[in-house]
Amino acid sequence: MSIKRLFSAFSVFSFVCLLAVVATAQGTTSRFTGTVTDNAGAAVPGALVTLTNPATNSTLTTTTSDSGQYTFDLILPGNYTISVEKQGFKKVVASNNTALINQPATVNLVLEVGDVTAVVNVESSAEQVQTSTSGNVGSTVEQKTLESLPIVGLRGRNPLDLLNYQPGVVVGSNTGGGVHVNGSRDRAFNFTLDGIDINESTAGGSNFTPLRPNPDAIQEFQIVTTNATAELGRSSGAQVTLVTRTGTNRFAGNIFEFYQTPRFIANEFENNLNGIPRRQFVQHIYGFSLGGPVPTFGFGDGGRFGTLKNKAFFFVNYQRLYATETRLAQRTVYTSTARAGIFRYVVGGATNPANGRYVPGLNAPAGSSASATTNPLGASINADGSTRYPACTGGSPPTNQPCTATYTTPTSPVSFDPLVTGILNSYPLPNNFTRGDGLNTAGYDFNALQLEKQWDLVMRFDYNPSDKNRFYFRYAEGAQNTLGDSVNGGLPAFPGFPNIVDTFRRPKNYAFNYRWSPTGKITNEAIFGVSRFRFSFLTPEPRNDVPFILNTVQDAYTNFAYNAREARTFQFVDNITYVLSDHLLKLGLNFRFGKQFDDRSSAGGQIEPSVGFGAGSSDFTGAVDPRFNYGLPGAAVAGTAGNPVGSPGINS
Repeated sequence: MSIKRLFSAFSVFSFVCLLAVVATAQGTTSRFTGTVTDNAGAAVPGALVTLTNPATNSTLTTTTSDSGQYTFDLILPGNYTISVEKQGFKKVVASNNTALINQPATVNLVLEVGDVTAVVNVESSAEQVQTSTSGNVGSTVEQKTLESLPIVGLRGRNPLDLLNYQPGVVVGSNTGGGVHVNGSRDRAFNFTLDGIDINESTAGGSNFTPLRPNPDAIQEFQIVTTNATAELGRSSGAQVTLVTRTGTNRFAGNIFEFYQTPRFIANEFENNLNGIPRRQFVQHIYGFSLGGPVPTFGFGDGGRFGTLKNKAFFFVNYQRLYATETRLAQRTVYTSTARAGIFRYVVGGATNPANGRYVPGLNAPAGSSASATTNPLGASINADGSTRYPACTGGSPPTNQPCTATYTTPTSPVSFDPLVTGILNSYPLPNNFTRGDGLNTAGYDFNALQLEKQWDLVMRFDYNPSDKNRFYFRYAEGAQNTLGDSVNGGLPAFPGFPNIVDTFRRPKNYAFNYRWSPTGKITNEAIFGVSRFRFSFLTPEPRNDVPFILNTVQDAYTNFAYNAREARTFQFVDNITYVLSDHLLKLGLNFRFGKQFDDRSSAGGQIEPSVGFGAGSSDFTGAVDPRFNYGLPGAAVAGTAGNPVGSPGINS
């Protein structure tokens, strides 16, 4: 085979491989296209078309094709002015044309015969009907709308909350993260910031990213739910694209604060029902944004303050969140008699009138209804904790059934462990007898405190050395720390007790973008980025001396230390467009090199030792060792066909 044929085969193979990766290139830009005609509708070839961003005064130029068409591709979203001029025609200037993310705009212009020095001004001439692409069905939200929408939630301002209100999105399903797009899996989302992944790649879930850019830092926000184009079509669910704001030739900024107080929040029905006061929720969100041309501070300009207008721009956004919140915590504790080693149980029952068989009663909390088939006696305790039935008398079986019997735990041959009893006695006494069994265990309800601390920083620097070359670098970092994380079961067990789980999240994301347009027909955009994040779920005060799990009441302590996971992704994206007469050829690629690190003590089972106190872990009947026969009362026997009378006993 000749060298020429080998080279041809390799070229074809490389081209096919390049086409194969087109579907994964990330889109954060837009496109203007259109046709220039004269008054008679004939195409005007060779006309000079200039695209100008009024905010930065940056320009791009091209010429119309033989059919009068022009294209500006891979441009940043924003408002633009398009001007067209050719000898023998009046100059046309169309202003306020909006380019949205991944939604090309069509601006057709008509030239009138006349002097080129004459100017015809046109306002907002972009077509409202999408004709430049058949894909990317969804919604695009601009910066002003993002700032004004009420998206302040319990954990800050999250633009991703808008995803829940898009057509085809189902919220609240019983699988995964609970958010699904057109039937796709809950984790089939693709989130990008300036073309770089900000996905949570270490665990399943939906509507969540480790990096949480706030609305003041976002220029545009697009959600594509159906028919994504090649540069977006990575996942079957929503393609969510966020683009950060840029500086302009004008210094601009803001200072903001959002404040919520419990004085404007009504108490929850369940709290009112249980006599619990209104939960506390106080949230402060504050920060600032500042952007403009890069100042020179007098360097190289004779000591005078100046700026690099039309060349270099900066933008910075910083936000902090501090929120305290109480949530209803419902725990199970021992009653005072059970703590003393005295356990109570109901003796007695009733005959089921349907079959004439005896049905023993149960230990049941306050408010329990009687049932002829399962518990004919109903509740065994009143709402204030007093017993409904008197103490049993008259021997065995008692003669005053239904009644309340007691069993005092022996202290020989094995006595109570002082560590366990000390922990149980440190628990508060019950304040809700509608849970547990009422006689030995009951509920303790209180408002537990959760503390949220967040900060987010976004910085961006744009530099336009010429109309053919443009750069920008964007840096984003943040921290989201939740002390007493209720989502991960981290609220303290009781008032004054340590949190069970504190969660710490630390994301970082970098993006470097270079746009090169050597001619009006070729444009290349290259993006390099790095995404890092680490999540830690810590037990603030693990206790190695508490390796046990209680069987029926709340565990206030644990010897579990922490779980953590970390991920890092290097990413390179390249998009190239070539205007070929009346056609536009667009190719792209996306390389991602990821590394994940799991540091989990519970992977494949907890590595810390654990002792259970369940019935399967202990024997107090003497069946295994006669020394450990504690004389437990006999169990109640329900009536059967052969013995409808049955017998009373423990039936809890």
